Amino acid sequence: MDDKISQLPDELLLKVLLCLPTKVAVSTSILSKRWEFLWMWLPKLEYSYSSESKSWRLSPFIHLNLPLHKAPIIESLRLNFDVFDRGIVNGINNWVLIAVSRCVQELRVTLAFTHYKLANLAEVPSYLFTCKSLVILELTGKVYVHVPRTVFLPSLKFLILRRMWYSDKKSLHKLLSHCPVLEDLLVERNDDDNNRTFTLSVIVPSLQRLTLKISRGNHFEGLVINTPSLKYFKIMDYIEEYKLEDSSYSYYFEDTPKLEEADIESTYPDINKFVRSIRSVRRLSLCIRVNADEEALYHEGIVFGQLQHLKLCSCGPNWSNLLARLLKDSPLLRDLEVYLNDDHTYSRVDAPVPWQNQLDCVPTCLLASLETFKWTLVYGSQEEIDLVKYILRNARCLKAATILFRPSFCQQEEEKLEMAKQDLICIYVDIYLYAYCQIFFSNLDK
Repeated sequence: MDDKISQLPDELLLKVLLCLPTKVAVSTSILSKRWEFLWMWLPKLEYSYSSESKSWRLSPFIHLNLPLHKAPIIESLRLNFDVFDRGIVNGINNWVLIAVSRCVQELRVTLAFTHYKLANLAEVPSYLFTCKSLVILELTGKVYVHVPRTVFLPSLKFLILRRMWYSDKKSLHKLLSHCPVLEDLLVERNDDDNNRTFTLSVIVPSLQRLTLKISRGNHFEGLVINTPSLKYFKIMDYIEEYKLEDSSYSYYFEDTPKLEEADIESTYPDINKFVRSIRSVRRLSLCIRVNADEEALYHEGIVFGQLQHLKLCSCGPNWSNLLARLLKDSPLLRDLEVYLNDDHTYSRVDAPVPWQNQLDCVPTCLLASLETFKWTLVYGSQEEIDLVKYILRNARCLKAATILFRPSFCQQEEEKLEMAKQDLICIYVDIYLYAYCQIFFSNLDK
């Protein structure tokens, strides 16, 4: 007698199988005749292996079963492999083609194995670039893309391209130019993902979210961004160790009047070009690691009239100068956080003394709007303490402040941090902040 679960209708059983990994769903085929081919009606498939002992068995399985898959529509196909296998590389083209023929809506291909020869790259079929049903596309790793002359992805809204290989330097621009409703784009470029110089060009009128991660090696020449509908922008650019002394590149960024949030981690020498394009933001995170004169931070006259939340990394030689400028130019600032990125402790620089001399008058935001102040990884130097004191003394609307000192690794460091903490507690009491503001002092865990 069949069990009660097997007596349920196919539609309900498929909903159960959808909650399981594809590998587990396939294993149910041995339960009984009732279950033998049920998994082949699944509209969502994911094949993912990292073990060499299994990858060689997976490739023949997909070759055999994917063409025979019974679901008329494959809503989602995910292929994730981090072990090189010739059968997988040769099969990607055909597997993607099958998904396209079944009106795929979500396609994710990740090939994370470390084989750099062109012959070991998996090429996606040209038909992918005219798929009318595709909404989400992710290509990562050793994937080779040759964008054909005919390109049109009318439904594509989410596009992720990580460390892949392009047939020529215009491939990405050609692809983006034919995505009329694209809303979310993530591009990661390494110097070894293309054997020729290139300019990263993002010109997409419909784009709302843009994330860029750029390894600035000898092949990277410039960045062009024209996205008038952009609401969120994140960029991380870093210089390869072998890059020559000259780290500059051409940069063109059209104004983004709708931009609400920006997260910038950059070693670009002229941050004025960035700042000028993001002055409409409400939320801003900055990590600027560049040796620049104070005058080169950004031009006078730029006002962040809508900025309410600011997060600033305390690395680089001019971070405190930049903080002073941002406080002065952000009249509505409500939340301020100073932090130190774990990877940037080597480039930490103390604020100059006396810090308050950088401001000819108390910034408007301290007098009228700042409500929260947080500083993570304070080393306890006098320069840092002076900066904290200045903010505590002048922030008239402050409701909460959190000062987190770095972990102490010896008795001498512990005594130094304790003295700094007591110094701040004294100023806290002297100016009667306890009447309307909560302040929390603590050490971070080791």
